[in-house]
Amino acid sequence: MTPESQYKDKIDFYLSSLDELGEVLINQEGSSGITKAVLRIILGTMMASKGSIIGIKRTRCNILSSHGIEIDAKKFKIDSSEKEALLKFKNSNLNKTQLNKLFKSKEADNLSSYLKALDPSIVVPLFHKDNLLGLVALSKKFTGEKYDAVDRNVLEIICNHLTDSLYNQELIANVKDKRMELRLKVLELQTLFDISLSLNSVLNIEELSSEVLIRSVSTLNASSGFILKTQKNSPLLSVLSSFNVDEEKVKDAMFSKSSAPFKSIWKEKESIKISNSKDSPLLQKSGYKECLVSPIIGKRGILGCIVLGDKESREGVIPFEKNDIDILEALSSQAGIAMDNAKLFEEINAAKRFNESIMGSIATTVITVNLLGEIDTINKAGKDLFGDKAKQIIGEHYSFFFAKDKNLCAAIDAAEHELETISELNSSLLTKSKNTKVNYSVAPLKDEKNSHIGLVVAIEDITEQSKIKNTFKRYVSKSVVDQLLDDDQKLNLGGEEREVTVLFSDIRGFTAMSEKMKPKEVVTTLNSYFSEMIDIIFKFDGTLDKIVGDELMVVFGAPIARDDDAERAVKTAIGMVESLKKFNEKRVKKGKVPINAGIGINKGKVISGNIGSKDQMDYTVIGDTVNLGARLCSFAGPLKIIISKSVKNEIGDDYKTRKLEAIKVKGKRKPVEIFKVLT
Repeated sequence: MTPESQYKDKIDFYLSSLDELGEVLINQEGSSGITKAVLRIILGTMMASKGSIIGIKRTRCNILSSHGIEIDAKKFKIDSSEKEALLKFKNSNLNKTQLNKLFKSKEADNLSSYLKALDPSIVVPLFHKDNLLGLVALSKKFTGEKYDAVDRNVLEIICNHLTDSLYNQELIANVKDKRMELRLKVLELQTLFDISLSLNSVLNIEELSSEVLIRSVSTLNASSGFILKTQKNSPLLSVLSSFNVDEEKVKDAMFSKSSAPFKSIWKEKESIKISNSKDSPLLQKSGYKECLVSPIIGKRGILGCIVLGDKESREGVIPFEKNDIDILEALSSQAGIAMDNAKLFEEINAAKRFNESIMGSIATTVITVNLLGEIDTINKAGKDLFGDKAKQIIGEHYSFFFAKDKNLCAAIDAAEHELETISELNSSLLTKSKNTKVNYSVAPLKDEKNSHIGLVVAIEDITEQSKIKNTFKRYVSKSVVDQLLDDDQKLNLGGEEREVTVLFSDIRGFTAMSEKMKPKEVVTTLNSYFSEMIDIIFKFDGTLDKIVGDELMVVFGAPIARDDDAERAVKTAIGMVESLKKFNEKRVKKGKVPINAGIGINKGKVISGNIGSKDQMDYTVIGDTVNLGARLCSFAGPLKIIISKSVKNEIGDDYKTRKLEAIKVKGKRKPVEIFKVLT
């Protein structure tokens, strides 16, 4: 056979091998099947007795396929220096001499130990661009011949096709992993969204905490848990709610903000995982093997902590993971917002419904954004916040409308891509006139089929005006607040002389009554009584000046004066008496002692205004008129209304009254004429 015919046969053989390679790459599925088939083709084509295809990811090596070598382990390490040196052979191959110089490590689990056992004559690195995917290593030919240039070229061609295939398989695997991660993330977000909706529907702090705890335990597969809350003017933490724990044991345990791990939590404001019971008093007190602790952060700081213990699985108790901490932080964040709202509800009016109180005291801007990034809707609060700028907001892309508010744009963009709630506290936002301090939250928006249809942006104005409004709503009716804010000069320091009507109400014999009651019952009784009385005061636009013990001081005519101030004061007093009678009927049915209050009303000139500093003000009235009103209250019997002559002159004969014997009052030379209002 001539050399030319031998060469032609060799080329035909190589072409046949390449043709077979093409069929393998097309028909085989999965990296394992491809590498086995390709190695078979390589060994047959190159007439090699032994060979191996080695996958490399970072510094780990994995034997994808091998033939002719027996080895137990399938995974090895590669030194970073060896990996870097292989870059020189990106478009070529290595012979035995080059291999010996390159792989020098003597470690048993290193790639060099495996190559030593294989004793390759040629090695081809598998590069996709600059990314090293692996190696193809072949021993000497069983014919004893050396690998010539044609062999090397054909081997490199095969290896190039193998590289593309391995890269594609890696891409497919990554896509599958990402798809699974996305599904899990969507499920997680859906759960968190449902939890958020559920929490927002709970009106009571204790009910809210129980809901938060149950949701947290079930979502993270914890065995049990409890929520600790802060106590006013105390370093100790008390148990607010618990689930599947020994309540008495937990409640008897002393938890302090200054002790581990709470000291760290209060400092860093971050969640932690505790695993070592020897070094953790919390684990010792709770009996957990491991626990997660996440702070519940509100506007005023940390409100408490969620403690979850011992993650359960089919195999028993398993460690909490990083994702568990992320989920718990999201839950505690929602809990913080919800608890802030619930707390605000209690402060404004404990007797009113939660939703009404929130809507009446917080003006929150709500903006919806569709899947194209266009703004679909904005509520009235938003139009007020942005003024004339809001006229062109509908249909505008959020990136243009909020072009100068980079942080908000970034939050919307993040929520859009990550499909999770993004929140920011104490941020600045460009509104109709100035930079406004706001809290904002951006959350995924879903339809009735639970499909993602856009985003909802909630913006809470926390500027000075909002602070003043929220504060004054505790003392005066909404209409008075609105009038005050229309003229902010009325909120400046200073005083003025004006004519007002003052009403004092005081519970008779409450000191003696309270001595027979537990402290908690005293507070509960006063709160119930004040809730009834204050509702009536605000109904007739009275200004609650102060509460001192069991005494109420109410002003009519300041800061807003009306022509019928005296009449509204009398209506308020009558309403308070009628309400108190009904209130006492309920108390008597429950076997409780009735509450009897006396009311005194006086009209005259006072000095009214904001007293204090520019940072801290107290709106009040002072003068002899006020003192006389208090004296009339002390003179009034249970459920009786005593008014001065000045009040009588103002109301005329519109209300039934009876003149009483004039009384002597400290500081007055002449006796004071008084009248009893008949109810």
